[in-house]
Order: sequence, then structure tokens, then C-alpha cells
Amino acid sequence: MNTRFELGRIAGIPVYLDLFALLVLFVFSQHYFTSGDSQIMSAGLLIIAGILGSVLLHELAHAAAAYPFKTGVSRIELTALGGVIQFAKSLPRAMLPRVIIYLAGPAANLALWYVCGKLGVLAYGAGKPVAGFVLLQLAGINHFLMLFNLLPAYPLDGGHALDAILGKLVSPLWGQRIVGALGIVVAVLLSILAIQSLPGSIFLLLIAYFLAELNWTMLQNAGGFGRR
Repeated sequence: MNTRFELGRIAGIPVYLDLFALLVLFVFSQHYFTSGDSQIMSAGLLIIAGILGSVLLHELAHAAAAYPFKTGVSRIELTALGGVIQFAKSLPRAMLPRVIIYLAGPAANLALWYVCGKLGVLAYGAGKPVAGFVLLQLAGINHFLMLFNLLPAYPLDGGHALDAILGKLVSPLWGQRIVGALGIVVAVLLSILAIQSLPGSIFLLLIAYFLAELNWTMLQNAGGFGRR
């Protein structure tokens, strides 16, 4: 069953939304919609829209950073596990362009964290508590997105950026091995954190499983640590 539909195009790039992403957001935002307060329900809708917008801006930052290096983008997808950008061709092999492209996404979340935080404080000061609440929530969410995406694991931006750096310092094969191993460690730590917070952290547990599986595969594809 195809649950994806096209939202539109930005600078010629088709943007798709997976309905499962909306489902996940609504499930984890249900407390807003069961409150019985119309203002809180409105805030919930704005926060969901803001999360999708933040993820989209994260991916558009990747696209903008890739443009000077003559790397186009075929599509952007907003999925239940976050944003996915598909480049029209392979990224440049040089380390610096790859690091710039991968870190552009977290940099966008950093900017959104700062801007939303400042605007949220101003909104509260102007007597607009709903707007202030929404903006401060989005500031916190973007802070989390920035830190999470910087973790040294595939397919996160931090993992890919570290892979590019290690590929230059040691070798691409050892870079993949190291990032794969770190990714497994990250997955284990996230699993422990999720288990301690069950049942509310079931989604984090699923993400940890996804990271563990992918990083184990990347490590095995690089021959593990048994080959030179």
C-alpha cells in the first residue's frame, strides 16, 4: 500500500510525505487533543506542523549545501523515522564538501533552536502564551534533532560526517568500520535509555533497533575488524 503523497516542489525538488509520519506524530501528541481545551488542541496542531517544517528545513539545508558542489537532489521524503534526501548523483569524494553537506542539516536545527527560543520568550512577554508555548516546544525539539543527528552512527549526519573525516585520516574501509562500531554502541545506549522509560519510549526503542541493524550491516560489509 502506497502511503506516500507529494506535498509539492521546492526549487524544483519534489517533497513527499509518508502518512505514517503523521500517524506517529499524532500518537505522540495525543495529550494535546484529549485535553478538551481548544487552545491546547490548536497548539498541538501547530507543533506537529512545526516538527514537519523543521525536518523539511533540515533536508533543504542539505540540498542548499550540496548545490555549490554541483550535486542536485532528486527528492525529499518526510517519513516516520525522519527526513530522507535522495541526491541525484554521488556526493563529492573530497572530505570537506561531504562534511559541509552532512552538517548543514544539524546547523539548520541549531538556527531553528535559537530563533524559536528567542521568539518564544518574546511571545510570552507580549502576552501570547499559546504562541510562546509552541515556539519554545519547537525550540526544544530542534535542540533534540540537532543533537540526535550529530550522533556517530549511520545513517545520521554525524555518522556520515565522521565517516568522511576518518576516510581521509585513515582509510574509507576503516572509517566505515569505526562508525559502524560506534553506531552499535549508540544503539545499545539508546536501548538502555528506552527500556528505562517504557512504555512511553517504545518509538525510541524501535529507532535503536533500526540503528543497531544498519550499523551492524555496515560493519560486516566492511569486513568487521578481522581484515586489514
